[in-house]
Amino acid sequence: DTWFSSGLWPFSTLGWPEQTEDLKRYYPSDVMETGYEILFFWVARMVFFGLEMQGELPFHTVYLHGTVRDAVGAKMSKTKGNVLDPTELTATYGADALRYALVTQSGPGQDSRLHVGQIEAARNFINKTWNATRFATRIFAESTVELDDDGPVAPTSEALVDRWIVSRTNAVIAETSGLLEGYQFLEAGRGLRDFIWSELCDWYIEAAKVRLRGTAEEKQQVAQTLAWVLDRSLRLLHPFMPFATEAMWQAIPHAGQSIMVSSWPVAIERELDAERDWERIMELVSRVRNIRTESNVEPGRWIAASIFAPERSVAALQGAQREIGALARIGDDRLIISAGEPNAAQSDVVVAADDLVGRLPLAGLVNLTPERERIASG
Repeated sequence: DTWFSSGLWPFSTLGWPEQTEDLKRYYPSDVMETGYEILFFWVARMVFFGLEMQGELPFHTVYLHGTVRDAVGAKMSKTKGNVLDPTELTATYGADALRYALVTQSGPGQDSRLHVGQIEAARNFINKTWNATRFATRIFAESTVELDDDGPVAPTSEALVDRWIVSRTNAVIAETSGLLEGYQFLEAGRGLRDFIWSELCDWYIEAAKVRLRGTAEEKQQVAQTLAWVLDRSLRLLHPFMPFATEAMWQAIPHAGQSIMVSSWPVAIERELDAERDWERIMELVSRVRNIRTESNVEPGRWIAASIFAPERSVAALQGAQREIGALARIGDDRLIISAGEPNAAQSDVVVAADDLVGRLPLAGLVNLTPERERIASG
C-alpha cells in the first residue's frame, strides 16, 4: 500500500483528479532524485501511473544518488551503532556544512563514505568564506560600490590582478553552470571551494591589500572588483549552502531582497592574457616562497630579487610589481624587473616559472655551504 500510494505522488498532491491550477503548472516536472535501491519499487510505479492516469511521463530525468555509509563503507545501522545522527551534526557544525559534505562526497549513483572530518572540512570552508566576506565589508564601508538592478556592476579596473580574478570568475561561472546542468554536483562544489579558498582568498585578497594602502582610486577599484566577484561567487555557492550564503550576501552591496531569487550568473568573455600573466606570477611567487623556506630565510625578512622576462611581458610584470613584492616578501625598492637573460652571481639562487626567471642574491642571509651540500646529496 505504501509503494502504491507513493507512486501516485507526482499528481495526487496537486489536486488530482480535478484539473487544478497547481496540476497544470507543476505537472509534469523535470527531475526525479532518489536512491538507486528503489528505482523499481517507486520510480517505475510513478512512470506507470503517470502514463496511465495522465497520459504523459511525470519527469524526463531520474537522478540516482548513492547510499550514505560510514567511514569504512559499512551501511549505517542503529544495531551496529555506526549511525551519524544528522540532527547532532547539524547542531554541532551547521546544516550547510552537512549539506555541502554530503553533496561533494560522491558522484551520481556512487555510495559515499561519510565521517566527521569531512563535515569539519566543510565548516572550515564556510568559515573561510565568511571571514573573506567580513574583510570585504570593511572595504565596502569606506567605498562606494556601483550597483545596477542585478547587483554590483562589472569592474573596469586595468590592474592585472583585478582583470585576472574577473576572468577567472567568468571561467568558474561557465564551469559550474555546465557541471550543474550535467548533474555533476560533486565536481561543481569542489571547483567552487578551490576557486574561493585559493584564488579569491589566498591570492586575490592578499594581493589586493597592497592597493588598499594606496590611493582612493585604487581602493575604489578593489572594492568594485571584490563586490562583483564575491556577489557572483555566493550566487554560485548558494545551492550548496543556502543559509550561510544568504547571510553573507545580505552583508555585501546587493540588489534585490534575497540571494534565493537573484538571477543565476552568466559568464562573459574571459581575458586569457591576464590569466596567463598572473598565473606565471603566482608560480614564480610560490617558487620564491619555497626557496625562502628551504634556505631558512626568516618569514618576516624582506629580500632583494631581479626578475627577467620576455619583452612582451615586462610591462605586465612592472604593473604588478607591488603585488609581487608583497606576496614574495621582496622589498619594493629592491625588486628589479627587466627584459633579457639573467646574469647571476655564483652565490645567487635562480628560480624559473615558465619564461620568467628570478635571481635571488641570498648570500649573507643564509649559510650557503650546507645548502650546497644538501642540494648535492639530494
